[in-house]
Amino acid sequence: MRKVAYLSVLLLLLTMSLWTQGENQEPVVSDPIAKQLDYEHVLISYQVEDGHGDLMTVSVKVSDDGGKTFGFTVPREQLSGDVGEEVNSGRGKEIVWTIATDEFLHVYGENFAIRVLADDGVKPVSREKITWEKDNSQMALIPVGSFEMGDHLDGLSNALPVHTVELDEFYMDTREVTVGQFREFVNQSGYNYGGNWNDVAKYSPGDEYPMVLVNWNDATAYAGWAGKRLPTEAEWEYAVRGGLVGKRYPWGDEISHDDANYDGTGGKAKWSKCSPVGSFAANGYGLYDMAGNVYEWCQDWSGSDYYSNTPAKNPSGPVTGKYRGLQGGGWDSSTLDLRVAYRIRNAPLYRRYSCGFRCVSGSN
Repeated sequence: MRKVAYLSVLLLLLTMSLWTQGENQEPVVSDPIAKQLDYEHVLISYQVEDGHGDLMTVSVKVSDDGGKTFGFTVPREQLSGDVGEEVNSGRGKEIVWTIATDEFLHVYGENFAIRVLADDGVKPVSREKITWEKDNSQMALIPVGSFEMGDHLDGLSNALPVHTVELDEFYMDTREVTVGQFREFVNQSGYNYGGNWNDVAKYSPGDEYPMVLVNWNDATAYAGWAGKRLPTEAEWEYAVRGGLVGKRYPWGDEISHDDANYDGTGGKAKWSKCSPVGSFAANGYGLYDMAGNVYEWCQDWSGSDYYSNTPAKNPSGPVTGKYRGLQGGGWDSSTLDLRVAYRIRNAPLYRRYSCGFRCVSGSN
């Protein structure tokens, strides 16, 4: 006989504070209420407003820890009502979620919460930010989603073929790890940094500048100490795009010294070497200096054929290799290096005056 397992549904009041991009306004979901109807149906009511009147795609995410994390996206086929594509603004929206499997009820029993998301195609969906206690860094939530990874415009040989990648949500440092943060890591942990602090100061002359002359091992040591990790190449490229599709740079297809620190001075770029982190406008996800200032180490090994055979979901790079990946370009780079799909590779022990890193936190 089948057991009836009722879910204890928590009312999670989530008013989504969303970015405004140009004159367009992204949707705001408010007053979500989840009510158990019977052992296999949940009624979700909510209201949603898009200031520009755009039609929206509505989805539902689930938490089994009282709303701390939302790791499960409800399959579209289990939902009916005001959900999916072409949902318009309004009050009194309702979604019926049909939960048909005992397994799901077992996994998601008590301490259950629901989040309703609305997306009108103007990225990013969320501007949620946190402060990471260990190193006092600000981190931005990078939303779950998929994107076309690779070079859409210029045929970059190491960014082909273009392929679709799906990623879980994760948090990323909004700024590159600074000299001050890395010095604090060394002081607290006793880490044996093999570089020269005087050389660091030649290129990054203050605590608010990006840490440079760090190799991959230095970067991963810092990340481990902080309880984080380096981003995968897929995560980094997804994040640098900031929700834009098919663009050369994090802000569009053109570039000037008002956008980033690279190849000399001019416009807002007044520094001959590194600039203080956050000196230029953030991208759509609230991330600074994703193009220029310093190249950033990624977690992946670099493989010559891996790009052509990348897993479709959460790719993490080859199992072994000789080189690690870097992306983003540096203060001494040409505009080519700053393109969102451009990547280079170097040995893990490689140190350079225009190479740094930032960290992420997520399930990968």
